Amino acid sequence: MANTRELRRRIRSIKNTSQITKAMQMVAATKMRRAQNQAVSGRPYEENLNFSVGTLLPRVDVTTHPLLSRHPERSEGSQDSDNKQSRDFSHSARNDKSVGVILLSTNKSLCGALNTNLFRVVQQKFGNEKDIKYFSLGLKGRNFVVRTGKTLEADFESPETVALREARQISNLVRNAFLEGSVKEVYLAFPDFVSTLRQEPKIVKLLPIDPSVISNDSERSPDLSNKLSRDSSQARNDNGIEFLFEPNVDELLDFVLVHHIETQIYQALLETKASEHSARMMAMQNATENAKELVEDLNLTYNQTRQAAITNELLEITTAGAAME
Repeated sequence: MANTRELRRRIRSIKNTSQITKAMQMVAATKMRRAQNQAVSGRPYEENLNFSVGTLLPRVDVTTHPLLSRHPERSEGSQDSDNKQSRDFSHSARNDKSVGVILLSTNKSLCGALNTNLFRVVQQKFGNEKDIKYFSLGLKGRNFVVRTGKTLEADFESPETVALREARQISNLVRNAFLEGSVKEVYLAFPDFVSTLRQEPKIVKLLPIDPSVISNDSERSPDLSNKLSRDSSQARNDNGIEFLFEPNVDELLDFVLVHHIETQIYQALLETKASEHSARMMAMQNATENAKELVEDLNLTYNQTRQAAITNELLEITTAGAAME
């Protein structure tokens, strides 16, 4: 059993640690509220954008756009009629085994199992892929890629305040890699914010864009669909056309699809930041509570040790007095 001096030192050290974790909990709680508001506020915009893209896609030929689907192999004559798309397809066919993954993580630790759960899901899905390229954001994600021996194509710093600029930089990089054919698919992996107590790792397919997935996402929001349907029905003209596209459908599709990718990445960045601060606040709260419980146990042990020392001293005095009689 430790002596009283050692126990007092441990109690004092744990109390100091609990004060630090309590302060970190309060800081994380302040940042968490701001990050949660940003993440929740961005979801309606993403739903509206998905609905708009889902409304636009039935009016175009989705097989002709490189971001929507990979072109099937065509004959030599058809390739001569469309040189640009032929070059894109041939380059993509030569690199049909590469998969790109945008991995969003945190820069700092002390956020529980947030990063560990994300890396476990990523490893389960892409662990067997031979040719995989990572685009990481955050120090923990970069360390994971290096530790697993995978290819780190690009690394971005995780800023404290999320801005659309970072999302555009990542979007331009992965979109160019996809159009050039260096990757056949691009996935987005990030911790999805569900609640303060729950953050789930999520992997979504970013490229090529699946029109059926966008249509399903827009159908999952009945209130938004009903509202926009009512608005569009009121805006119909005599020809029955619901929407007016300017300058034309193809140019609008190019802009909307690029913006759709940027919005997905930006919303994932917001979800990651909200998940990070929520997980850190809960981790620091648990650490503070555990420190208090440990101090209580050490205080009990300290009192027992001190009482045992006093009892031994009394026994020694009594024994010495009895021996002198």
